Amino acid sequence: MDSFQTLVVLIFLATLLVGIAQKIGITYPIALVLGGTAIGFIPCLASFSFNPNLILPIVLPPILYYAAFSISFREFKKNWKEIFSLALGLVAATTFLVGLVFKWLFPELPWAIAFAFGAIVSPPDAIATTTILKRFAISPRLLAVLEGESLINDASALILYRLTVVAALSGLFSLPEASLDFCKIVSGGILVGFVLGHLLQNLSRKFLEPVVGVLFSFTIPYVTYILADALGVSGVLAVVVNGLIGSRILAKHHSSLRRVLGYAFWDTFVILMNCFVFVLIGLQLRSFVSVMLPSQMLLYSAYGLLISLALIVIRLLWVYSKSATSYLHALVDQKKCHLCPHILREATLLGWSGMRGIVSLAAALALPYSLQGRDEIIFITFVVLLVTLILPSTTLTYLVHLMKLEHHVDHHGVHQTRKKLSDIAEERIKHLLERGEISDREHHFLADYFTLQRYVFEISSSSLKKMSHLETIRLKVIQSQRHMLLEMWERLEIDDKLFHQMEHELDVQESHIVRAELT
Repeated sequence: MDSFQTLVVLIFLATLLVGIAQKIGITYPIALVLGGTAIGFIPCLASFSFNPNLILPIVLPPILYYAAFSISFREFKKNWKEIFSLALGLVAATTFLVGLVFKWLFPELPWAIAFAFGAIVSPPDAIATTTILKRFAISPRLLAVLEGESLINDASALILYRLTVVAALSGLFSLPEASLDFCKIVSGGILVGFVLGHLLQNLSRKFLEPVVGVLFSFTIPYVTYILADALGVSGVLAVVVNGLIGSRILAKHHSSLRRVLGYAFWDTFVILMNCFVFVLIGLQLRSFVSVMLPSQMLLYSAYGLLISLALIVIRLLWVYSKSATSYLHALVDQKKCHLCPHILREATLLGWSGMRGIVSLAAALALPYSLQGRDEIIFITFVVLLVTLILPSTTLTYLVHLMKLEHHVDHHGVHQTRKKLSDIAEERIKHLLERGEISDREHHFLADYFTLQRYVFEISSSSLKKMSHLETIRLKVIQSQRHMLLEMWERLEIDDKLFHQMEHELDVQESHIVRAELT
């Protein structure tokens, strides 16, 4: 097989690996990092070369754009201080401290390269963490902090990465000049993202049909990134700001069809992009492994383990130090004294959720071939990813149970919201009847329909166990209907057009039940 065929086959296998991981309850980034490791030791694979300058522009825009749509903007605003403490302060501290460790391990490499490595491994990835935590009734505040941190720290880390790589290639560094560049890159990226966000998102909303609109949404992060980069500002921040604006417009102004199609498309594409990056890193590992002595592999693996432990310790110390203020305030206030154990438990979970992911890999792969120490950086980054993914992810579930961090689900709030929606439906139907826009028969049908809908939702939300049982029964009923429909079609009792129409109706009903499995 040539290099292109090899890449396609490996992405195909990586996709199967994701499916198997989801089936057995493993978060797919862990499965992919193990698969990438396996690729590195497969003999006789065709060599594959790529332009490292294309990695970040191909991978980052859709990943960050998708992440911006996933975050709760309200919770983000409410917890912005904690988010920015982690996304800016912790990233800067991690870049500096890990840079010191890297320089100690590789004294022959320049300081700029050491700090570039620190920037590469500084941003945690929330995908694996939130995939695990969403299985539990974790506080929305905690999830928002993790997702918000992941969104902003990617931008801050990549700006530091950009500055340090430029310094490493040029051999020149000026702190005042770098600080000025940092401010220009940040402010310019936010401005470009804000302008393009409103322009492109409103253009899509007003003039494009749902299917074309979803296709257009695929181009938005790339156009934003390319234009921002051409202007010399942060394409990463521009994409993030654009995505935050787009998420608000999608929720308020787009049709339900556009949202359903859009989420399905982006869920699929982001998994594909993760498969692509992990396959690339596996192919890169293979080229290192083929020329690396076993003693070198053991040494660099030990370096990766040491740096992983440093990352975990730095994060825990930072989170505990920032939680100390809240803890002391609660300690001296008798009304809040009971919150002290909870503050410590949340800080522990937040500190332990420092898994590295696709952004670190993409940044390592994007290093120029001419950069001194590139191979060592990529290998150690992969080891760091392996350790920081597997160690926390295999223990997070036990940590949640041990620290009793599951909070009470607000069933009353769900009931009240659904009641208001049901009441407005009843009011609207009555208004249409009074205006003569619907007949008595149509009024009775619509009233019965929305009343039944409300009862189904109330039964479903009465308890998690009952909801799970009810959904299982509904799926079995729909599967029986689908089986009968197929039999009628195979016996030629119905034509293809009617078959596909009925099949689509059953698909819509089933998608309402299983949608949660995709998130």
